[in-house]
Amino acid sequence: MNYDQIEDQVKLAKTGNSESLTKLLLQFKPFIFKTAKNFNIKNYDEYDLVQIGYIALINAVDKYDTSKHSFSSYVYSAIKNVMKYTARENKKHQNTLSINASIDGNCPNDFTEFLQSNENLELDYLEHERILNIQRIVSDLEPDEFELIFFVYYNNFSLTDYASKKKISYSKIVRKKNFILDKLGSMLKQNIKN
Repeated sequence: MNYDQIEDQVKLAKTGNSESLTKLLLQFKPFIFKTAKNFNIKNYDEYDLVQIGYIALINAVDKYDTSKHSFSSYVYSAIKNVMKYTARENKKHQNTLSINASIDGNCPNDFTEFLQSNENLELDYLEHERILNIQRIVSDLEPDEFELIFFVYYNNFSLTDYASKKKISYSKIVRKKNFILDKLGSMLKQNIKN
């Protein structure tokens, strides 16, 4: 899309046009993925950062002043800023102590030998892989499908609120949600077979 087409799509998306929002999500998808790859944030994988980028884009559409005529610059900054903010917030929690680190630098003991754990690392690893697999499959959804799943299941929007936000009937949203969940189920089954 060229500059004018992007501005037109933003104006339509601000009125609740999901097709325009979908076009914008597709237009900026490469930038979101590229930006997510440039950040390495502890406890966040690439798919988490992509979702954060999509949220930033959706918020940018809602907050954008159409009289400024510079949406591309605005959304690029918004996406980069939300990634930097996430990194800063994560950094606040980096000063955690390790159980096997010496306190005064002189203690050679490793206290991890004395700890008992009920955790099963193998099951934890398999669960982590399952979650990554689900995130990959969800990220392959169409942008409008991803948006519905994100708002309803990640942001705890009720279907009624989401239908109202999108100016679509409740029954149509329920059918769309059921279709998406069936699609996800099929994709998961297919992925398990491979």
